[in-house]
Amino acid sequence: MSYNSTTERLTSLKKLSGKAHTSNDKGLANEGLPSGITISSTTVFGEAITGDPSNTALYDITGQVEYIRFPVTYIAGTDTSSGRHGFELKLPSDYESNSSNPNAGTYPYQNGQSIQITSGSLQLVPTSFGNSYEAKPFYGGTGAKGSGTQIPILDERDWYLDYFNGIFFQQDPPGTGDHAENPDFVEAFLYIGDYLDTVVANVTGSGGNASFLNLTASNGVTGTLANSNTQITLEIDDSVVATLTGSVFSGHVGVTGSIHSTAEVSGSILKASKLSGSLTTLENGDPYLLAGSNISLATGSD
Repeated sequence: MSYNSTTERLTSLKKLSGKAHTSNDKGLANEGLPSGITISSTTVFGEAITGDPSNTALYDITGQVEYIRFPVTYIAGTDTSSGRHGFELKLPSDYESNSSNPNAGTYPYQNGQSIQITSGSLQLVPTSFGNSYEAKPFYGGTGAKGSGTQIPILDERDWYLDYFNGIFFQQDPPGTGDHAENPDFVEAFLYIGDYLDTVVANVTGSGGNASFLNLTASNGVTGTLANSNTQITLEIDDSVVATLTGSVFSGHVGVTGSIHSTAEVSGSILKASKLSGSLTTLENGDPYLLAGSNISLATGSD
């Protein structure tokens, strides 16, 4: 026994719509139990995808996507009396020498790497990110961009490409066996950015919970990230800002303007071997030393 067409259709529809499938007699609106699609952070795009990628030449990189002409290989056991149906995409055999992807040469960005076997580590960018991401299959031709005959979207073979695992399916093959019009290449965009798990790990420093803090340190203040929990230590730069030790300034202190006290002062507030300038007036200009009868008063730099 196998699922009938009604079960296949309803389970797919309800799953994608966030509902459980409990009965073939219940339509989507009648299902009351929830469901969803399980995904891993290791296969979720972690960086923004441009809406206008460049495909002027093979291996063009725009942001986090790269334009590639993928060789296509028949998947054994997917043929019927009508012909061959299933094909898988791989990275070109000379990918590492042609690509400017900084990860080229490290798994999974290696020559001849099958897309589907990486379980999402390699993914094509789907058309949900823009019509520019529509894949272009070809039969015949070489590894050169656009060579061979393009298979149109509405071709009578009714083809479908799974952008997640790089599997090409044609419902009605052009002929039996190794037919000349079976697909040989697919041009599409490969995602080469970081996945969500890497982005989160980079933010937290340890793969834990991410906390975001914007800190702007101005002149005289420095900030240090103490640990992965984003503990910030702020310090004063003594070369820029004068600091106090108790109630005494340390180092040379320059003053522009006058010095005055906002409270009662007892004792001496100025001690020096030499003082210059006006020392006998208050802030408002009134003298604070008054000469008595038959006494004159004068000040000077000595």
